Amino acid sequence: MRALRVEPVSTVLDPDSADLTLLQDRQVAVLGYDAVAEAHALNLRDSGVDVWVGTDPDSRRAASAEMEGLNVARPEEAVHHCDIVLVPEADDGSAAPGAMDTADLQRLLDEHTEPGDLVIVTSGAQVLPGALSVPEGVDLAMLRAVGDGHRIRDEYLDGRGCPALVAVARDGSGAAWATLTAYAAAMGSLRSGAIVTTVEHQATALELADERVHTPLRKAVEAAFEELVRRGVEEEVAYLAVVHDLLTRVDQINGAGFASQYGPAGQPLGDALQEPSSRRAAARAAHPLEHVGRRVRAMMSWIR
Repeated sequence: MRALRVEPVSTVLDPDSADLTLLQDRQVAVLGYDAVAEAHALNLRDSGVDVWVGTDPDSRRAASAEMEGLNVARPEEAVHHCDIVLVPEADDGSAAPGAMDTADLQRLLDEHTEPGDLVIVTSGAQVLPGALSVPEGVDLAMLRAVGDGHRIRDEYLDGRGCPALVAVARDGSGAAWATLTAYAAAMGSLRSGAIVTTVEHQATALELADERVHTPLRKAVEAAFEELVRRGVEEEVAYLAVVHDLLTRVDQINGAGFASQYGPAGQPLGDALQEPSSRRAAARAAHPLEHVGRRVRAMMSWIR
């Protein structure tokens, strides 16, 4: 069957896209202080942005933020004081940071944001219909860095940056894209590039990947482990075969594509009868995933 060909049509923002002066007179409220929120707050601060952390002032996370020299206030005070609000996806994947549930967060935005403010989320799922919304006149955008909080911070400190997915869901002010691009630059993301998408596309991609890849893979790993144990294989040996060796292969695929495991045309390595006769033939035979993977990996300095 002829391979599907995908042309590179994505828009990627680079440092020349941004005007950091747009953040000079604006203040950012970062809700919560988990690893991702901390990385946003510290990267923005080190880029000269005025940052407030919205969390319980008596909590351990507040103490950590204060040790970094960040302003700390209760969430309602931070949001009221600032005109850009970051709502990171919580550690457990829910739409609200920390102990704040979605209803409380919705009231917070309804009561303390004003027309012209910008709310930034880190996952499209947070703002799909029935989830979080913003009041009339408030802009809404997404910035999802490719990497966990520690990676986001470490790449910034090393003078590089984690690439990101960016989207604007509502632009009532007419300035949402410009402000989001400046925010991405202050985060360090534009050093590697920010891929323009939509909140719907990002949320759909995560949902389908979980349904078709991640959940079936987990079930397959568990089933294989159970089958090996039933056959008398030691549990430790079974674990290493289905988990540790899987991690090794995934690391190789993440760093060099499926070709590192299955050859340039998708056949098992060493199958000489199916190996392409030239580099051009291999490129034609390769799945589009391989071509896209090379473009995306080129944005990730830590796996070059």
